[in-house]
Amino acid sequence: MSSAWAPNETDYQIYAEKIWLQANILQNIPYGVELALFVTCFVALVQNMDHSNFRRHVFLMTFITIIFGLGTVYMITNSLFTQQAFIEYRNFPGGPGAYLNAMFANTVGLTNSVSWVVSNWLLDGFLVWRFIVIYSDVRPWYRAMFAIPCLMLLASIILGSIVLRDIAAMAQAGTSNSTPFAVADLTLSYYTISLALNILVTIMIAARLLAHRHHIARLLGSHHAASYANTAAIIVESAVLYAVFAFAFLVSFGVDSAVSNVFINFVNSTQAVSAFLIILRLTKGNAWSTDTNARIFHSAENVLLESRAAPSVQYAPDRTSDVTVKDPSAILDGDVSDQVLSRELDRKV
Repeated sequence: MSSAWAPNETDYQIYAEKIWLQANILQNIPYGVELALFVTCFVALVQNMDHSNFRRHVFLMTFITIIFGLGTVYMITNSLFTQQAFIEYRNFPGGPGAYLNAMFANTVGLTNSVSWVVSNWLLDGFLVWRFIVIYSDVRPWYRAMFAIPCLMLLASIILGSIVLRDIAAMAQAGTSNSTPFAVADLTLSYYTISLALNILVTIMIAARLLAHRHHIARLLGSHHAASYANTAAIIVESAVLYAVFAFAFLVSFGVDSAVSNVFINFVNSTQAVSAFLIILRLTKGNAWSTDTNARIFHSAENVLLESRAAPSVQYAPDRTSDVTVKDPSAILDGDVSDQVLSRELDRKV
């Protein structure tokens, strides 16, 4: 820094503090989106509530309220911590960056960590649940893959609990002016597992929906799966938006770039936004459920039956093309002949 009024810090320290301050300002953007989606989801859940879905909608309203509350706490504590570093303790030796590293276990820092970690647990669990729902109709022996995200979620919860316990112990003992390597390593491990879990589940959900769209389009026509497997649906259902920010944070953090502060501030709200978009689709009945395949095939069979019932339609007496789909999920495993089902659909006028 050439200015005589510049702080006595290195260029990299000043650059890192600029990124940190601007990241805390920019986090208002995803938080604003989170706020708007929270209100939209809550209103939609109330408006679409009836006796058949009362318990589910109450649970979802409670869930989104907790997530939004934790996100608000995270937002407030981030702002308070920035205020302390840049205003209240501006003469802290080493500058605001040094204050951040030294005081991460004070009351504000601890509250910030708890709100982030607990919110992350709940949202990770929500995404794993969506993964199980979307893969629920695969063959039983394929379900062994459910263990992978579930074990990663369990490891994330265990590591997160240990990190919070250690930070709380440091805050209580008043030793937050230095970061033990054990806590730093555990925190990095927790972030890595949690974000890797989301990236893995996102890829697997997107792969499942893409495979579904490909097979349904080939056998029944793309319009039969349009609302469940179009591009927008796949992006929302698989939480691609959050995975992008999570991956960007892992890469920037791994190369020790100050830009990682931008992504770490965005991932909390972005993860909540992804979950709220899925819940909004659930409320409108467009989200993937355990009986989606069955409903798509039921609709296709109705089209065939209506075509057969039309008086002006004449069919050749070829019974070899009659198809009964007993297991709708078999289409994804190749148990239904593409040629036979396509020939049946081609016969309708």
